[in-house]
Amino acid sequence: MKPSEESQLDAVTKHQLDRLIERLEANEVIQNYQLIEEKAQNHPRLNQLIAEIKVKQKEAVAFNHYGKPEAEKTASQEAADLTNEFNQHIVVTSYQDALVEANDLLQHLVGTVQEELVDQITDKLEQSREE
Repeated sequence: MKPSEESQLDAVTKHQLDRLIERLEANEVIQNYQLIEEKAQNHPRLNQLIAEIKVKQKEAVAFNHYGKPEAEKTASQEAADLTNEFNQHIVVTSYQDALVEANDLLQHLVGTVQEELVDQITDKLEQSREE
């Protein structure tokens, strides 16, 4: 392949990739995921829970280090309770659902692109063998 053809192919490929990205950004599943992700990242209670969980986990480690098993057990249980509250929060469960949907969409897209590429490569190899 000549350098000019390679450059042209790269430009075509880049253009197609840009179109694909635009379509993904406009996709309802992706937009829903991004909206919920933003809500989750900026939710005051969720951020508070994350901070409290980290504190309790650090306390449990410190209590373990200093040989205080009862205090460690209490701190670990408090961290587990906070983690459970976090995991059951409606924004978190919505985020997880949206993440699964977005991931399924992307996995389907990757599979489709992969199949198309394999088919095209196979066709080109068969054509070159026939020549």
